[in-house]
Amino acid sequence: MMKKKIYLVLLLLAFSGFAKAQGLASTANWFGYILPPSPAEYQYISFTMQDLGSVSVASDVISPVSTATFANGYVWSVNNDNGYNICRSSFDAANNIIGAPEVMIANIPYVNDMAYNPADGLIYLITEEHLKSFNPANPTNIQDHGVIAHDGFNLAINMEGNAYMISSWGEFGSLNLSNAQLTIISPIDLPIKMAFDMLTGELFGAHYGNLYQLDPNTGAYTVLGALHDGGDGYDPTCLFMTYGSSNPSEFTVGDLNYRVNADNVSVTVTGHVDGYNAQGALNIPESVSYEGHNYAVTVIGNTAFMYCFYLTSLTIPNSVTTIEEGAFAYCSGFTGDLVIPNSVVTIEPSAFHTCYAFDGDLILGNSVSTIGAWAFNSCDGLTGVLNIPSNVTTIGEDAFVYCNFSGIVVDPESPTYDSRNDCNAIILTSTNELVTGCKNTVIPNTVTAIGNNAFKGIRGMTSIEIPSSVVSIGNNAFATCFDLTGDLVIPNSVTHIGESAFFQCEGLDGKLTLGESVSYIGDWAFRRCSHISEAVSLAATPATLGNDLGGMVFAEFGIPVLTVPCECSDAYRNSAWYDPYGMVGFYEFIEDCSAVSENEPVVTAVYPNPTYGKVKIETESIQSITIFNILGEKVHESTANGDVFEYDFSQQKAGMYLIKVETAKGVETKQVTVL
Repeated sequence: MMKKKIYLVLLLLAFSGFAKAQGLASTANWFGYILPPSPAEYQYISFTMQDLGSVSVASDVISPVSTATFANGYVWSVNNDNGYNICRSSFDAANNIIGAPEVMIANIPYVNDMAYNPADGLIYLITEEHLKSFNPANPTNIQDHGVIAHDGFNLAINMEGNAYMISSWGEFGSLNLSNAQLTIISPIDLPIKMAFDMLTGELFGAHYGNLYQLDPNTGAYTVLGALHDGGDGYDPTCLFMTYGSSNPSEFTVGDLNYRVNADNVSVTVTGHVDGYNAQGALNIPESVSYEGHNYAVTVIGNTAFMYCFYLTSLTIPNSVTTIEEGAFAYCSGFTGDLVIPNSVVTIEPSAFHTCYAFDGDLILGNSVSTIGAWAFNSCDGLTGVLNIPSNVTTIGEDAFVYCNFSGIVVDPESPTYDSRNDCNAIILTSTNELVTGCKNTVIPNTVTAIGNNAFKGIRGMTSIEIPSSVVSIGNNAFATCFDLTGDLVIPNSVTHIGESAFFQCEGLDGKLTLGESVSYIGDWAFRRCSHISEAVSLAATPATLGNDLGGMVFAEFGIPVLTVPCECSDAYRNSAWYDPYGMVGFYEFIEDCSAVSENEPVVTAVYPNPTYGKVKIETESIQSITIFNILGEKVHESTANGDVFEYDFSQQKAGMYLIKVETAKGVETKQVTVL
């Protein structure tokens, strides 16, 4: 086949690349290379559809180019200055090409044409009678789709991935990109370089100084006007569109501002025309029309309505898929229910942070999969039942802190979370960690950890029972639960109490009992528990308290006297638990040799303890054994049948472990030290 070398023009079609508040212009800007009268230099030029004769130079940073396309914010061209190389050129904020082209694929055969396919994200090449493609993210991996029987010459691909080609034999047809087969539609007498308008779907072409419109169904074409003042017969090398540029166009319709998304068929809501002073109901539409184009509203943008205090109600349409970070943060005037429609997949961090005036239910659509950190933090007016859909796979830290739900239900089909035993909580199934509770939570006896901030700031919760399955209590787990009253029992299974775990639980006015296995208590864990009337530690060895200064664990505590096990007062007095003034610790330790565990009397023997490897566990009718490390992580679980069970710790790290033994008579937890 005859190969055509053409040192010509590169024309680049773009829709309203950088229009701002005035919106997308209906007459798109076109950009391109032209071959001046002297072929010593190439130039990057632009003109408008309204004035095809008005050409301006946008850049002189050009070298000879035989074909090009636009993909992922770059111009991809075949540079034929020193052999044939596929290069990539960058844009600046004004859509000008800047810098020397970067070689991405070196020493390739001559390329007749290439075009970007928005449907699959690949760039397709017509080279040496073959149709090939590559991914712009991995350009050296070129795929061959087969031989084009009629020697492909000019190529155009629309938004849906439908390809059309003009062959060097003068034929116009549709091209199957998977197998390179051309279906002839009609003969054509001009070797027009083609490109689709990605907004309208219209097909345009350029040839010897003229712009044409083509009918992709028939191949018929109509001249629209002359380029470059109509006087110069410059033959274009290629024609294409810069859709999806890094700075999309913006426009305003009604009270809302919008930005066109990279797909050019949807928009992001970016804010209200009145900014922070916006008032009244906020009703976001499903779609919006501007300059003859219809756009689906799919994204509510980053901080779009943050600090809009005077908005009173909110309607999110069933077209939105993403609510970006801080979109409605501090919109403290919203009331009623907060309804997240079924279309929404992602709720980013702090999306509704401190929208405290919502006074109904939080209704999450069934497509929600990600709830970001702090997403509904401090929405304390939400008081109904929180239903977590089965698609939710990620719940970020503090997502529901300071909310006041009356109940929590996780869809039973969820593979990630559960609310077992109707416990009114969210439990991470894989780890048995309770991550979010409410005022009516009953912690199941299968939970091994209470997560960070799980109950933080909950109002109306007057008591909590921590089961003997729990090994660790996270940071801020019950912080500022002001309504807790009565006694607080930390069971013998717990080894770790996190920072500020019970900070400012001022309503607790009974006895604090710390179980015998507690080995670490974080900073401020019981600070400002100012009405505790009695404190008991059942641990023979004083737990480590926060930092080197004791971590203010018991600062502003209700009583400076601590009851400890028999013959343990000296150990406590010589530790960070002691404060001679009783300001941040205890100045008196009372030994109570009659004090016993809150659990049943010990009937299980674990020996040797400490151990370098194997231990034996002896008790009547063992049913199951579960072993946790000091962080509350499960390291072993098995069923058993008999009175003796043996376990080898030689594969575990040195440290303290808890052995939870379930028998026919009940459950016991024993501590063992591995050397």
